[in-house]
Amino acid sequence: MKLALMQMNIIWEDKDKNLEKAEMLIKKAKASECSIAVFPEMFSTGFSMDSSRISEELQGPVIIELCTMAAKYSITIIAGIAVAVDQEYENRAYIINPQGEIVDFYTKNYSFTYSGEDRKYASGDKQVLFELEGTPSSLFICYDLRFPELFRKVARKASLIFVIANWPDSRIDQWDALLKARAIENQCFIIAVNRKGRDGYGLNYNGHSAIFNPLGEEIDLFWLDGECRCFEINEAETAFVRERFPFLKDMN
Repeated sequence: MKLALMQMNIIWEDKDKNLEKAEMLIKKAKASECSIAVFPEMFSTGFSMDSSRISEELQGPVIIELCTMAAKYSITIIAGIAVAVDQEYENRAYIINPQGEIVDFYTKNYSFTYSGEDRKYASGDKQVLFELEGTPSSLFICYDLRFPELFRKVARKASLIFVIANWPDSRIDQWDALLKARAIENQCFIIAVNRKGRDGYGLNYNGHSAIFNPLGEEIDLFWLDGECRCFEINEAETAFVRERFPFLKDMN
Protein backbone atom coordinates (compact mmCIF):
# COMPACT_ATOMS: atom_id res chain seq x y z
CA MET A 1 0.00 0.00 0.00
CA LYS A 2 1.41 3.38 -1.01
CA LEU A 3 0.10 6.55 0.60
CA ALA A 4 0.61 10.25 0.02
CA LEU A 5 0.43 12.47 3.11
CA MET A 6 -0.54 16.00 2.09
CA GLN A 7 0.78 18.31 4.81
CA MET A 8 -0.62 21.37 3.09
CA ASN A 9 0.15 24.98 3.81
CA ILE A 10 -3.57 25.74 3.95
CA ILE A 11 -4.68 29.11 2.59
CA TRP A 12 -6.92 30.63 5.23
CA GLU A 13 -10.65 30.22 4.46
CA ASP A 14 -10.06 30.07 0.69
CA LYS A 15 -11.75 26.92 -0.59
CA ASP A 16 -11.03 27.53 -4.27
CA LYS A 17 -7.29 27.97 -3.84
CA ASN A 18 -7.03 25.03 -1.46
CA LEU A 19 -8.88 22.80 -3.91
CA GLU A 20 -6.50 23.90 -6.67
CA LYS A 21 -3.55 23.03 -4.46
CA ALA A 22 -5.13 19.71 -3.52
CA GLU A 23 -5.44 18.69 -7.16
CA MET A 24 -1.83 19.66 -7.83
CA LEU A 25 -0.69 17.48 -4.92
CA ILE A 26 -2.86 14.57 -6.06
CA LYS A 27 -1.18 14.74 -9.48
CA LYS A 28 2.21 14.46 -7.76
CA ALA A 29 1.00 11.52 -5.70
CA LYS A 30 -0.29 9.67 -8.76
CA ALA A 31 3.01 10.30 -10.56
CA SER A 32 4.67 8.41 -7.69
CA GLU A 33 2.08 5.61 -7.96
CA CYS A 34 0.32 6.35 -4.68
CA SER A 35 -3.20 4.93 -4.39
CA ILE A 36 -4.30 6.89 -1.29
CA ALA A 37 -4.12 10.64 -0.63
CA VAL A 38 -4.65 11.91 2.92
CA PHE A 39 -5.30 15.60 3.64
CA PRO A 40 -5.36 17.47 6.98
CA GLU A 41 -8.28 18.45 9.17
CA MET A 42 -10.38 21.20 7.54
CA PHE A 43 -8.01 21.17 4.57
CA SER A 44 -10.14 23.57 2.50
CA THR A 45 -10.35 26.39 5.06
CA GLY A 46 -8.01 25.88 7.97
CA PHE A 47 -9.19 25.36 11.55
CA SER A 48 -11.58 28.30 11.54
CA MET A 49 -14.17 28.94 14.23
CA ASP A 50 -16.32 30.89 11.76
CA SER A 51 -18.44 27.77 11.40
CA SER A 52 -21.55 29.34 9.90
CA ARG A 53 -19.54 30.85 7.03
CA ILE A 54 -17.09 28.10 6.15
CA SER A 55 -19.31 25.04 6.63
CA GLU A 56 -21.06 23.62 3.60
CA GLU A 57 -24.04 21.42 2.92
CA LEU A 58 -23.63 17.65 2.63
CA GLN A 59 -23.51 17.94 -1.16
CA GLY A 60 -21.53 21.18 -1.15
CA PRO A 61 -18.87 22.20 -3.67
CA VAL A 62 -15.85 20.89 -1.74
CA ILE A 63 -17.33 17.42 -1.29
CA ILE A 64 -18.42 17.33 -4.93
CA GLU A 65 -14.96 18.39 -6.09
CA LEU A 66 -13.25 15.79 -3.89
CA CYS A 67 -15.44 13.07 -5.39
CA THR A 68 -14.67 14.35 -8.88
CA MET A 69 -10.91 14.33 -8.23
CA ALA A 70 -11.00 10.86 -6.69
CA ALA A 71 -12.66 9.49 -9.83
CA LYS A 72 -10.56 11.55 -12.24
CA TYR A 73 -7.26 10.31 -10.78
CA SER A 74 -8.55 6.92 -9.61
CA ILE A 75 -7.32 7.49 -6.06
CA THR A 76 -8.76 7.13 -2.56
CA ILE A 77 -9.05 10.48 -0.76
CA ILE A 78 -9.31 11.06 2.97
CA ALA A 79 -9.91 14.70 3.86
CA GLY A 80 -11.37 16.88 6.59
CA ILE A 81 -13.94 19.64 6.08
CA ALA A 82 -16.58 21.56 8.04
CA VAL A 83 -20.19 20.68 7.20
CA ALA A 84 -23.64 21.98 8.11
CA VAL A 85 -25.96 19.28 9.47
CA ASP A 86 -29.47 19.84 10.84
CA GLN A 87 -28.85 23.47 11.84
CA GLU A 88 -25.53 22.52 13.49
CA TYR A 89 -21.97 22.33 12.25
CA GLU A 90 -19.59 19.40 12.39
CA ASN A 91 -15.84 18.90 11.94
CA ARG A 92 -15.79 15.84 9.70
CA ALA A 93 -13.46 13.63 7.71
CA TYR A 94 -14.62 11.88 4.54
CA ILE A 95 -13.36 8.69 2.92
CA ILE A 96 -13.90 8.71 -0.86
CA ASN A 97 -13.07 5.72 -3.06
CA PRO A 98 -11.38 5.76 -6.51
CA GLN A 99 -14.82 5.66 -8.16
CA GLY A 100 -15.64 9.01 -6.57
CA GLU A 101 -18.09 7.56 -4.04
CA ILE A 102 -18.27 8.50 -0.36
CA VAL A 103 -17.45 5.33 1.57
CA ASP A 104 -18.02 6.78 5.03
CA PHE A 105 -17.36 9.80 7.22
CA TYR A 106 -16.27 10.49 10.77
CA THR A 107 -17.30 13.38 13.01
CA LYS A 108 -14.67 14.52 15.51
CA ASN A 109 -15.58 13.02 18.89
CA TYR A 110 -13.63 15.41 21.12
CA SER A 111 -14.03 19.12 20.50
CA PHE A 112 -11.00 21.26 21.32
CA THR A 113 -12.55 23.35 24.09
CA TYR A 114 -9.32 25.32 24.57
CA SER A 115 -10.02 27.04 21.24
CA GLY A 116 -13.80 27.22 21.70
CA GLU A 117 -14.48 24.50 19.14
CA ASP A 118 -17.16 23.04 21.41
CA ARG A 119 -19.17 26.26 21.03
CA LYS A 120 -18.97 26.21 17.24
CA TYR A 121 -19.09 22.55 16.21
CA ALA A 122 -21.15 19.64 17.48
CA SER A 123 -19.14 16.61 18.61
CA GLY A 124 -19.73 13.14 17.23
CA ASP A 125 -20.26 10.08 19.41
CA LYS A 126 -19.50 7.26 16.96
CA GLN A 127 -16.32 5.77 15.58
CA VAL A 128 -15.85 4.60 12.03
CA LEU A 129 -14.46 1.39 10.56
CA PHE A 130 -13.93 1.02 6.81
CA GLU A 131 -11.90 -1.12 4.43
CA LEU A 132 -9.00 0.40 2.54
CA GLU A 133 -7.68 -1.90 -0.18
CA GLY A 134 -9.06 -4.77 1.87
CA THR A 135 -7.49 -3.59 5.12
CA PRO A 136 -9.72 -2.66 8.11
CA SER A 137 -9.08 0.97 8.98
CA SER A 138 -10.29 3.74 11.24
CA LEU A 139 -9.95 7.51 11.46
CA PHE A 140 -9.71 10.26 14.08
CA ILE A 141 -9.24 14.02 14.07
CA CYS A 142 -6.61 16.10 15.88
CA TYR A 143 -7.62 16.54 19.56
CA ASP A 144 -9.00 12.98 19.56
CA LEU A 145 -5.34 11.90 19.72
CA ARG A 146 -5.16 12.88 23.39
CA PHE A 147 -7.78 10.29 24.37
CA PRO A 148 -6.37 6.75 24.22
CA GLU A 149 -9.67 5.23 25.28
CA LEU A 150 -11.16 6.38 21.98
CA PHE A 151 -8.56 4.45 19.99
CA ARG A 152 -9.17 1.38 22.15
CA LYS A 153 -12.73 1.23 20.84
CA VAL A 154 -11.46 0.29 17.37
CA ALA A 155 -8.09 -1.25 18.23
CA ARG A 156 -9.03 -4.91 17.92
CA LYS A 157 -10.54 -4.44 14.46
CA ALA A 158 -8.41 -1.76 12.79
CA SER A 159 -5.02 -2.48 11.21
CA LEU A 160 -4.58 1.16 10.16
CA ILE A 161 -5.67 4.24 12.08
CA PHE A 162 -5.52 7.65 10.40
CA VAL A 163 -5.18 10.92 12.34
CA ILE A 164 -5.69 14.19 10.47
CA ALA A 165 -4.96 17.45 12.23
CA ASN A 166 -4.24 21.17 12.56
CA TRP A 167 -1.70 20.74 15.38
CA PRO A 168 0.44 23.85 16.08
CA ASP A 169 4.22 23.73 16.34
CA SER A 170 4.14 24.95 19.97
CA ARG A 171 2.87 21.48 20.97
CA ILE A 172 4.48 19.40 18.23
CA ASP A 173 6.60 17.32 20.64
CA GLN A 174 3.36 16.09 22.21
CA TRP A 175 1.98 15.24 18.76
CA ASP A 176 5.05 13.11 18.00
CA ALA A 177 4.93 11.34 21.36
CA LEU A 178 1.19 10.65 21.27
CA LEU A 179 1.32 9.22 17.75
CA LYS A 180 4.09 6.84 18.77
CA ALA A 181 2.18 5.83 21.90
CA ARG A 182 -1.05 5.14 20.00
CA ALA A 183 0.87 2.87 17.59
CA ILE A 184 2.56 0.93 20.38
CA GLU A 185 -0.45 0.44 22.62
CA ASN A 186 -2.81 -0.51 19.78
CA GLN A 187 -0.26 -2.49 17.75
CA CYS A 188 -1.29 -0.95 14.46
CA PHE A 189 -0.13 1.57 11.87
CA ILE A 190 -0.80 5.18 12.82
CA ILE A 191 -0.94 7.38 9.72
CA ALA A 192 -0.84 11.04 10.69
CA VAL A 193 -1.25 14.15 8.54
CA ASN A 194 -0.77 17.64 9.93
CA ARG A 195 -0.77 20.97 8.12
CA LYS A 196 2.05 23.47 7.60
CA GLY A 197 2.11 27.26 7.49
CA ARG A 198 0.35 29.97 9.49
CA ASP A 199 -3.38 30.26 10.11
CA GLY A 200 -5.70 33.25 10.43
CA TYR A 201 -5.24 33.34 14.22
CA GLY A 202 -1.45 33.63 13.95
CA LEU A 203 -0.69 30.01 14.92
CA ASN A 204 2.24 28.33 13.18
CA TYR A 205 2.27 24.72 11.97
CA ASN A 206 5.29 22.65 10.96
CA GLY A 207 3.85 19.40 9.68
CA HIS A 208 5.53 16.37 11.25
CA SER A 209 3.23 14.16 9.18
CA ALA A 210 4.40 10.60 9.70
CA ILE A 211 3.59 6.92 9.79
CA PHE A 212 4.40 4.73 12.80
CA ASN A 213 4.35 0.97 12.41
CA PRO A 214 2.73 -1.46 14.90
CA LEU A 215 5.94 -1.52 16.97
CA GLY A 216 5.92 2.27 17.27
CA GLU A 217 8.79 2.80 14.84
CA GLU A 218 8.59 5.78 12.50
CA ILE A 219 8.75 4.70 8.87
CA ASP A 220 11.40 6.29 6.69
CA LEU A 221 10.06 8.70 4.11
CA PHE A 222 11.11 10.24 0.85
CA TRP A 223 10.26 13.74 -0.29
CA LEU A 224 8.34 14.88 -3.35
CA ASP A 225 8.02 18.43 -2.09
CA GLY A 226 7.34 20.17 1.20
CA GLU A 227 3.62 19.49 1.13
CA CYS A 228 3.49 15.90 -0.13
CA ARG A 229 5.20 12.94 1.50
CA CYS A 230 4.90 9.42 0.09
CA PHE A 231 5.16 6.25 2.16
CA GLU A 232 4.92 2.59 1.30
CA ILE A 233 3.79 0.15 3.97
CA ASN A 234 3.10 -3.54 4.31
CA GLU A 235 -0.25 -3.55 6.06
CA ALA A 236 0.18 -7.25 6.92
CA GLU A 237 2.67 -6.17 9.61
CA THR A 238 -0.22 -5.45 11.97
CA ALA A 239 -1.39 -9.07 11.99
CA PHE A 240 2.21 -10.31 12.29
CA VAL A 241 2.98 -8.13 15.31
CA ARG A 242 -0.32 -8.94 17.04
CA GLU A 243 0.25 -12.66 16.54
CA ARG A 244 3.81 -12.52 17.83
CA PHE A 245 2.94 -10.24 20.76
CA PRO A 246 -0.75 -10.90 21.55
CA PHE A 247 -1.07 -8.03 24.03
CA LEU A 248 -4.47 -6.85 22.82
CA LYS A 249 -6.00 -10.16 23.92
CA ASP A 250 -5.36 -9.10 27.51
CA MET A 251 -7.55 -5.99 27.27
CA ASN A 252 -10.61 -6.04 29.51
